[in-house]
Amino acid sequence: MRPTLSDAFGRTPEPWLDFDPTRHRPAEGYAAAATANPLASWAAVSILRQGGTAVDAAIAAQAVLSLVEPNASGLGGGAMLLVHEAGQTTCIDGLSAAPSQVPGRLTRDFDGRPIPADRAMYGGRTAGVPGALRALADAHDRFGRLPWAALFTPAIELATDGFPLSPYLWRTLQEIPAMRDEPFAHALYCGGGDLALMPGTRLRNPALAATLGRIAAQGADELYQGETAAAICRAVADDPFPGSITLGDLAAYRAVVRQPQRFSLGDKTVLGGALPSYGSLAAAQIIGLAARFGITELGESISEQAIHVLAEAGRMCFAERAPFADPDFAPMRPEALLDPAYLDERAGLLSARHRQDRLPRGRLADTPGGSMTSHISVADEDGQVVSMTTTINQNFGARIAVGGFYLNNVMTNFATEAPVDGVAPANAIEPGKRAKTTIAPLLVFNPDGSVLASLGAGGGYRIIGYVANALLRLAGGMRDPQAIVAAPHALNWNGITEVETRLRGHERALHARGHWVSLKRMDGGTQCLVRNGRLWQAGGDPRRDGAGMAVLG
Repeated sequence: MRPTLSDAFGRTPEPWLDFDPTRHRPAEGYAAAATANPLASWAAVSILRQGGTAVDAAIAAQAVLSLVEPNASGLGGGAMLLVHEAGQTTCIDGLSAAPSQVPGRLTRDFDGRPIPADRAMYGGRTAGVPGALRALADAHDRFGRLPWAALFTPAIELATDGFPLSPYLWRTLQEIPAMRDEPFAHALYCGGGDLALMPGTRLRNPALAATLGRIAAQGADELYQGETAAAICRAVADDPFPGSITLGDLAAYRAVVRQPQRFSLGDKTVLGGALPSYGSLAAAQIIGLAARFGITELGESISEQAIHVLAEAGRMCFAERAPFADPDFAPMRPEALLDPAYLDERAGLLSARHRQDRLPRGRLADTPGGSMTSHISVADEDGQVVSMTTTINQNFGARIAVGGFYLNNVMTNFATEAPVDGVAPANAIEPGKRAKTTIAPLLVFNPDGSVLASLGAGGGYRIIGYVANALLRLAGGMRDPQAIVAAPHALNWNGITEVETRLRGHERALHARGHWVSLKRMDGGTQCLVRNGRLWQAGGDPRRDGAGMAVLG
């Protein structure tokens, strides 16, 4: 039975499904999923109900997110996922990679001429080789159960028969007027007019339906060696800011199995995405630094003192990101940054009462943070759990549509600064390299080794603060994932202390401590599953159409 508008956004008549469309309580069942859109969550739990594994369900959810949340993730992007099964956790790196022919710096042409930084944010040259689908195919080979083709049925039916324009996608189109002039978005999301169509408008994407149909029939190789691969190369080469992705680049792409990042959360253990994703490491640093000032947990709100400490810890960990890079090109020991003596030293540079004007910091990249990227958490009835963060980088990526989806602009995540004394930054562009990123898929384990939670977020640099807040709420004893993801955020990633408007009562006191405060809605999209006894509970971020759904019985 296909999902309908009432199924996805209102009353859900299926007796096997638990979903609260008001997002006032978590969904609860023996298997569960949380994603940034009800249709993606519905696809995931429908696969679980058919006997699919958590990996099977995550693939179905990603296919639907490519359709309903194209600004944040999709076939043209990258992903990193953790899969836990039978006591073992596997981290699969499917982040997008630099093509084989690239300039040394994105803001310089191949002949060395400067390119305006704003011009170098979008277009063919900003696109990297997409890796999400290859990572999912590898995960399916190892951890899947249902046939590959069956996992794309929900997305193909929605793309063919119609899906509602979501409120979050509508808001994103309002905030990026230039996208309303991009040909594909202009035709599909604006109906050929000057403004985006209203939320709830039924749309169809036959181009994506055709692409997904080929991938379902031919496997992931279709995107890397087939008709879609050729279309990607043409679109990148024909763009006014042309890039250099070749058929050879696509055919050569491989997902990489890495060792997950590990750190402690009280008596619990957390495993997170590995470098070049440093979001998990940075969240661990925030938690470690905050503990040295007595902040070891959060509740549904955040005190003025906790905001101050988390903001200063966020600034400190963000200042340390300069050396992070693809470990295959620039090996480093991330565990050294979590050494207790080192954290003591860094905490000694902070004040418990006042904002420090200067912190030792690395070179700052100029990539903006925003509400891009998406997260999927899924657990099946047999004990397999997935935490997957997926991204096309900035909203709508390179702003190039191919086969009904958008290509990433991951090349903007590489270092923009020039070499110093002939030495390039660790995150400099190199062929085949994967740029550092803040994505942070996480799994939390009880002392007995069982999985307590699966979580992650979108939101650019703010991901680090979002997941740190969620982890501290778990440490504080919160077990309602819907309450965890809906609770107000407070963080600092660029020198400005950002707090949601529900915490505005602390603004004056934070100013007195020297903080530059910004009150704003932060809709990064934290998604979370928590296990309570034999049942899973699922919560989806209401700021971004998030939905937790569960299978009953």
